Amino acid sequence: MKKITTLITILISNFIFSQTIDEKNKIIGEYNKDQIDLLLKKINTLNVNKAERIQNYFYLNPEQKKKYTKNSVTYIVYDIIDNEPVYISNSNRTSSLATKTNTLYPGGSLGLNLEGIGMNIGVWEIDYPLKNHVEFLDGSGNTRITNPDTTNPNPTVDFHATHVMGTVGAKGVNGGAKGMAPKSTLLAYNNINDQSETVLAHFNTGMLISNHSYGIPVLADDGSPNAPTWMMGCYNTEAQIWDQIAYDNPYYLKVTSGGNSGNSSYTGGFANGFDKLTSDKNAKNSLIIASASATVHPFLGNLTSLNRSTFSSQGPTDDGRIKPDITGRGENVFSTINGSTTSYGTSQGTSMSSPNVAGSLLLLQEHYNNLNSTYMKSSTLRALVCHTAMDDAETPTLVTGSVYPGPDPYWGWGFLNTEFAAETITDALNTNSVLDERTLSQGQTYSINVNVTGNQKLIATIAWTDPAGVAQDGQLNSTLPALVNDLDIRIEDSSNNIYYPWKLDINQLPNAIQGDNTVDNIEKIEIDTPTDGLYTITISHKGNLTNSSQDYALVITGSDLTLSTEEVSNNDFIVWPNPATDKINFKFNKPSKTEVKMFDMLGRSVYNSTID
Repeated sequence: MKKITTLITILISNFIFSQTIDEKNKIIGEYNKDQIDLLLKKINTLNVNKAERIQNYFYLNPEQKKKYTKNSVTYIVYDIIDNEPVYISNSNRTSSLATKTNTLYPGGSLGLNLEGIGMNIGVWEIDYPLKNHVEFLDGSGNTRITNPDTTNPNPTVDFHATHVMGTVGAKGVNGGAKGMAPKSTLLAYNNINDQSETVLAHFNTGMLISNHSYGIPVLADDGSPNAPTWMMGCYNTEAQIWDQIAYDNPYYLKVTSGGNSGNSSYTGGFANGFDKLTSDKNAKNSLIIASASATVHPFLGNLTSLNRSTFSSQGPTDDGRIKPDITGRGENVFSTINGSTTSYGTSQGTSMSSPNVAGSLLLLQEHYNNLNSTYMKSSTLRALVCHTAMDDAETPTLVTGSVYPGPDPYWGWGFLNTEFAAETITDALNTNSVLDERTLSQGQTYSINVNVTGNQKLIATIAWTDPAGVAQDGQLNSTLPALVNDLDIRIEDSSNNIYYPWKLDINQLPNAIQGDNTVDNIEKIEIDTPTDGLYTITISHKGNLTNSSQDYALVITGSDLTLSTEEVSNNDFIVWPNPATDKINFKFNKPSKTEVKMFDMLGRSVYNSTID
């Protein structure tokens, strides 16, 4: 473990990424490195204990297989639980057009010319991609793929890893196989030690996003149970550790496939036909991806049909959180394969929808950095993509079957809309939308007034990277909320009507309702037909905040949106507007003399007075 601690110290100063030194220091400088060291030690202990369980089991059961492939799906043992092997599998079952990622490319309608150049993205798989495939070579004929976790020049390659990597970053030698971020730098790992490796990759390379297209299926290949019944929907230790990684590394986002157990049945779930997300898929701070079949017009490029994949694993979590988070294209995905350096093939699964999303999100980070000279925190990126996602109920003519307004356990918040997300980033710079990163302190509320005219929805979303919750390993259908810091968002109109965020109605799945959400760390309010006028959006919290404060992201969009005033309230002390340019107001209710000191963002004293 000492080696890992040393690595962190060394790698901070050798951050190789297309960011300025100031940008790198700005990100890493905010981190609690002692806390990260403790987390890595905890991960190492858990991995050692797991390895011992696996070794002991196979010593006593030599006839069992640690790794095997059946029907083109690879299975590898994950752990021994209740003296039974639990296996993970790769989630196997023209994406950029469907999710409108192509609008960000050179020649795209947004004029942004984004391709992920100089940006690092990590891909963890059971095996490795064929890194000398023509789609992964740069202009000099060198591969853009590195394998940081092995010194073997010829590691085991397979179809799945090569296909996933192509969906992320194939350069487009074959235009139909062009990846989401075609000029990105690609880091390929196997899934062993994935938790500690993501932390080190974040420090070592500036990796902001990683993709993980593997997980624990509900059933084994022969139809027998693979996972213990309590694991479905459970916030277990695996999910807890991933949440802690995200909390300690707030710019890092894990994107992971939701799984392909949608058609699997088992006894013991809390809702028939739902509750099929296993292990790390129940983490709060990761982005869990469902799959849809999306058909695009061959000439116009617009969606002509959009249907959820029946194989895509359904949520929600046992405590009623909205999972999966978002949906990408996961059927009939054409990409690179490992047959030869010029081979291509088609596959389907949440393994394919996850890299569709991960690569697209990398371009959003690139766009944000081009405008702001820094990168979004992961909570901001989650808020943005869930805020701008296309709800299936908004496109009923494209969908076969039932649609469900708001979030649901099939689609999450909807189908990825990279174009709308990029437009929101641009509009925020012009104050036509809000994309803010803020901190809510204990006892504080924050309010912002917006004027709305026009006929578009008024949408406001908050998201935050929540501290790790209490693990519920072994507990069947535990409803104990994993949420630690419970933030709230409300909108009030000029007639004093209060609007509430979406939440799932556990008693009437898959439907969502609007009300006080006490379990999710993403909250979203939609006013479909707002009347022209002033709306007040307020952020507050319940109870005591762990660590006395909580960073969060706020996204607001609407028709002809104009910002009015802001107000920050901390108990009896209120300051407005914030930020200010030339004048600031404050009021407080104190019975005696109070000394008021104010400082600018550089820490310089700008006001000091005693108020009677």
